[in-house]
Amino acid sequence: MVKHSDLSFFFNPESIAVVGASGTPGKVGYNVLKNIIESKYSGKLFPINPKANEILGIKAYKSVLDVPEEIDIAIFVVPAKLVNQIAEECGKKRIKGLVVITAGFKEIGGEGVKRELELIEIAKKHNMRIIGPNCLGFIGINYNGSFAANTPKEGEIAMISQSGAMLTAMMDYSMDQAFGFSCNISLGNKADMDEVDFIEHLAHDSNTKVILCYLESIEDGKKFLEVVSRVSRKKPIIILKSGVSEAGARAASSHTGALAGSDIAYDLAFEKCGVLRACSIADLFDFGEILLFQPVPKRNSFAIITNAGGPGIVSTDAFEREGLKFAQFSEPILHLLRKNLPAEAAIFNPIDIVGDASPDRYEFTIKTIFGLNNDEHSEIIEEDDITTYGALIIMSPQAQTRPNDVAKLIYRISSESLSDKPIVCALVGGVSMVEATKYLQQNRIPCYRFPERAAQTLKAMVKINEFSSREPYEETEIPKFSVKKERVKEIFDNVRNEGRTVLLSYETSEIFENYGIHSPKSKLARTPAQAAELQNEVGKSVLKIVSPQIIHKTDVGGIILNIESERDAFEAYVQIVNNAKKFGPQNARIYGVEVQQMIDFKKEPKVNEIIMGMSKDPQFGPLIMFGTGGIYANFMKDVSFALSYQFSKESAKKLIQNTKIHSLLQGVRGEPASDIDAIIDVLLRLSQLVNDFPEIVELDINPLLSFVKGYSAVDIKITISR
Repeated sequence: MVKHSDLSFFFNPESIAVVGASGTPGKVGYNVLKNIIESKYSGKLFPINPKANEILGIKAYKSVLDVPEEIDIAIFVVPAKLVNQIAEECGKKRIKGLVVITAGFKEIGGEGVKRELELIEIAKKHNMRIIGPNCLGFIGINYNGSFAANTPKEGEIAMISQSGAMLTAMMDYSMDQAFGFSCNISLGNKADMDEVDFIEHLAHDSNTKVILCYLESIEDGKKFLEVVSRVSRKKPIIILKSGVSEAGARAASSHTGALAGSDIAYDLAFEKCGVLRACSIADLFDFGEILLFQPVPKRNSFAIITNAGGPGIVSTDAFEREGLKFAQFSEPILHLLRKNLPAEAAIFNPIDIVGDASPDRYEFTIKTIFGLNNDEHSEIIEEDDITTYGALIIMSPQAQTRPNDVAKLIYRISSESLSDKPIVCALVGGVSMVEATKYLQQNRIPCYRFPERAAQTLKAMVKINEFSSREPYEETEIPKFSVKKERVKEIFDNVRNEGRTVLLSYETSEIFENYGIHSPKSKLARTPAQAAELQNEVGKSVLKIVSPQIIHKTDVGGIILNIESERDAFEAYVQIVNNAKKFGPQNARIYGVEVQQMIDFKKEPKVNEIIMGMSKDPQFGPLIMFGTGGIYANFMKDVSFALSYQFSKESAKKLIQNTKIHSLLQGVRGEPASDIDAIIDVLLRLSQLVNDFPEIVELDINPLLSFVKGYSAVDIKITISR
């Protein structure tokens, strides 16, 4: 489909046709038309209904073709069977965009899938864009083109949702909050336009400061990675991705007919793009609100001020869990706190100003940690003394607590003096804190009932700061090795011609050789005599069964080590094949036995067993895996993952550092370090291999033996698509 760079006709249409408009209350066509009128849309509005001359006081037309003027967008609320016919008419009318609220497409399967494909082709032919089908509609600042019960209040958050019902719930929730929306976009089935199209447009939308998304799937992972990584450097993007459990993924897939994909892949993609991932609806709005109302801290260095020890301890635990760092107060600041707070107060972070704290005590403490005291204390606090870059202020209801007064002074200090440092509050309690909480929230100071949520929002801001300060991955150098792609392609073609998808050991060894990844000499023996001959050529050997159906060779007695003579090789071949026939699958096709050079561990001062691999995510492509290998790999589960997309040397280093085996590779208890540079080289070559050949759906090296100098990829498995 031809893509438009400008989608402003959806956001600011000069004219709208409501196809299926109705004058009957309760019908969707009535609600949509009524919402547009009541949202005080200033453009031209054309109800389309072949059975009406006038609807809600506006002249109606039998068809969009009967409208004498140009139409920017058409909103569809007609039965599914009529949509494509009317879409064709819209194309002839040169309408730019369609908002298809109508359901009955891909989400129902069968005929619905066919209907949606036809709709896409019609739009492509006439160069139209589609929102939906099966969506709530579109709500912009200038109009409400949906069947939602209410029009949300105007604000600076853009909300994109794959679920119409979720969108209406979120809009309803926001009605008594401090924030509002620049637009509310219901994606539906995403037949044409998806979240990335709108995120790209919103990057340049002056009405939008923060972008929130509720998504159940992402269809085009590469497009997402390319676009969102750019936009996130301009505006914060927060995504709640549902369907993280197996059952949730099935539900998400059935909702809009799209694959949910791997949750690990989504985590990796979001982190790579600088997207904040929300784990709940509360997170989604907490993160959006604080990023809208408070400045992003320049450093991860925060203070806690509390009038109660218990909440202070709970907050400290929450900070530790979230990886938030406590500001280390300088001696001048500690001196002021020690001199002016009660003797029983705790002056080290967190600061406990004790239960009888007055508003004046709160004010003094806040100003002191931020270096804002402008009285006789100011001369002893220098700029270098200030180590606090944000604060969590806690109040619990004590007899002397005056929450309303404290709330007002917090707002005053924040608005007048802290333009680059965030403040969040936790007013722990109930009825006595209601008014103060509402005051803070209405004045753009995020306020929570409990401190754990405050810690989570501060962590979100720290992540945003980290995202913005790191080098864009698009500018990172990606190594490119000289390899023999044509020979690898020949091997894959031969495998498919034999009706196989699982490569045999000697084939994987040759593929790795062609990509510069070292593995032991390996040859295929099809008879005992040939095994004996190859042993003489290879030297000390390990013999392994070669069968696509036998993955775990040890389990069936399919491996024999330390073969040092031709006779031993002959006998080992016979024994391995007999074991495979006896203990392996009945349908196992045995190609022969691999004669592989055996590594002499005695010559190596140190050996670590590593597992490397790749599995392919349907949205984001190959995921590179690294971790502790050997026979205990599944038991240890010490692995980390990275997207192969834009996989750099730094990506490889981070992948290794995220595992426990990294410490062993560096050397412990006086032992030498492993050749980590060589391991990084393997990961980079492996990434190039799986990117060069998208038909590789699974790859596994276990173990890759890491030495003080060099390595050897001992056991390799590769599966390709048919």
